[in-house]
Amino acid sequence: MKEKKQKKQSVDTEIATEDGIVEIKKPNKKELKLAKNRQKYTQKYFTKFSGRAQESYDDMLNADYQKMIEHAHELSSINEMSYSSVMMITIPDAFDQTSKVNYRLDKKDDGTYTLLYDQALVTILFFGDDVLYYYQGNVDHRNGHIAYDVSGEFNYFDVVHMETALKYDRPVHPKYLTLDLEIGLTDGTMVPFHLRNHRIHDDYDLKTLLTDQEKKLLDTLKQKVRESRQL
Repeated sequence: MKEKKQKKQSVDTEIATEDGIVEIKKPNKKELKLAKNRQKYTQKYFTKFSGRAQESYDDMLNADYQKMIEHAHELSSINEMSYSSVMMITIPDAFDQTSKVNYRLDKKDDGTYTLLYDQALVTILFFGDDVLYYYQGNVDHRNGHIAYDVSGEFNYFDVVHMETALKYDRPVHPKYLTLDLEIGLTDGTMVPFHLRNHRIHDDYDLKTLLTDQEKKLLDTLKQKVRESRQL
């Protein structure tokens, strides 16, 4: 029997990278043409550590993110009617043991820079009224491959513990600063989220404890949990 078509609702969708939030866009025809030679195109794009941002590469990234949202929908048996907002966090992470992550500073038209990487660990949180649906997977932007998909869900009311931890990889001369969120549920299940993997360098200067994007995600989730306890 043909499924009845549901009315599509407006969903607030954001991607939180190390340096900012960008809206997920639908892939366009330009991106589809580039996809045939994307490995060569990506390799050339990351030849230099910094350069002018190219819309065609952004389109390709957005196509990968959209595909991961589709994976999340299928694995969690949800659609856009199941939630009101989405937050996505990407952090650099090698796709496999033989790969090395390449970095690039993209210069935008307004003079600001965004740090890009050709492989990433992507975490997507879908905020429903009473339920948080989550998805995590690795993506290789060099070829569009996605692997290690994990999805799950829990009721806000079932959260009994939330721990947020900032960690350095080592106490002296650290190279990385990470942010982890661990959620404990009533049945004893622990749900971990890896939210940050910043590289420390001479010019690294984070003026606040959390980025705006991290704060927004944590505030949204904790507010949902606290509101569920008041019902």
